Amino acid sequence: MNKLKKIVVKNIWLKISFFNAFAVFARVLSGWIINKVIAIYIGPEGTGLTEQFRNFLQTAQGFATMGISEGVTKYSAKYQNNRKQMSSFLASTYKIVLTTSIISGLIIISFSGFINRQLFGARDFSLLIVLTGILIPVLSINVVFMAILNGFQKYKKITYINIISNISGAVIAVFLIVNYHIFGALVLILVSQIISFIASLFFIRTDMIEVFRISLKHSKNAHYKRLYNYIIMALVSAITIPLFSILIRNQIFNFFPQDHGVHAGYWDGVKKISGLALSFITPIFSLYYYPQLAKIQTNTDFKIELKKFFKQIFPLFTLGMLLIYGLRYWMIIIFFSKAYLPMAPLFLWQLAGDFVRIISLTIAFLMLARAHTRKYIITEIGFWLLFYILTQLLMPQFKLKGVVMAYFITYLIYFLSLLFLYRKILFTKKTIALS
Repeated sequence: MNKLKKIVVKNIWLKISFFNAFAVFARVLSGWIINKVIAIYIGPEGTGLTEQFRNFLQTAQGFATMGISEGVTKYSAKYQNNRKQMSSFLASTYKIVLTTSIISGLIIISFSGFINRQLFGARDFSLLIVLTGILIPVLSINVVFMAILNGFQKYKKITYINIISNISGAVIAVFLIVNYHIFGALVLILVSQIISFIASLFFIRTDMIEVFRISLKHSKNAHYKRLYNYIIMALVSAITIPLFSILIRNQIFNFFPQDHGVHAGYWDGVKKISGLALSFITPIFSLYYYPQLAKIQTNTDFKIELKKFFKQIFPLFTLGMLLIYGLRYWMIIIFFSKAYLPMAPLFLWQLAGDFVRIISLTIAFLMLARAHTRKYIITEIGFWLLFYILTQLLMPQFKLKGVVMAYFITYLIYFLSLLFLYRKILFTKKTIALS
């Protein structure tokens, strides 16, 4: 036992994985409770609508924060031991976020009726859209707080925040969904964000007192320039990911017009279950891999990090994917209900796409860490546009299965594109500097 403990302590990948396992357990437990309550009181229709609103909130937060979280993570790590630079950088960050989040909130409130029709059709949840506009500045500041903790590599505290948010959200979910059904499930998404903000305030206070003592007068134009590339890249993601998710979901709505969103619920349901394996591994990318890539200087260092990942973490991920596929029928019943069993045939293509996705991320994170803006924009927009087009082409023949088939094919093409773009860094034997 002591020998295993020493191995975990010495190995940063395994150390972060160990702490992240607690957060994953909390997320799985809370996800099971929430999904089960939704399945009982709302059904597949509710699953699709809640994911529709979640995608909208992601877009709103992306615009409100100008997508600077990755940049905040990078420069928080860089200025961690330089209080003066850190103070000035945070002042610039807050000035950006406060300005853009207030403007975004006012726009959301002003166009709440239009946004409601685009998301929910004839259902009237415009009050919820207005509430989102009011809360968006608070939610945006929380994004910054989490990015700072990430840059400081305070993975324990990030784990605690996630655990608190997930467990609290599950408890509140029972009350909201049982009493208010679909509206309660939608409100829960906002409530979970507020809980995360409160937890962030608590855990951030001991590490960065300057966060609360900051003066906006200390901001500098140089920091705006440093954040520019991250703003551009993140805005592209903030627009493309939720927007195309909504468009693809609308395609499903239109393809099955008489089912009241049930098939969209199947698609979102299979993503939730396949996301169990992803929920274990993606935080590791954010907490360790991304900050490391921001620090390394050569392709040799990059290859070392790749080897660590594929040797220590990737086998566990692969095992998790195989378990999910083998137990898919049981997992559908456990996490949802028998009403969701028609989504079982979607698992093979969805999990295959997730498998290629994780391999692709090991290279794609280099674009973020080194601010390769042009490559990032081209590949990100190209991916989602191709996914959308392939969905249109495959659904008439393969129905809902065509969506997950398009997902796999798109990620395969995305991975091959990354291999081509970074062929020099990946396949050159001599050591070269990273730009």
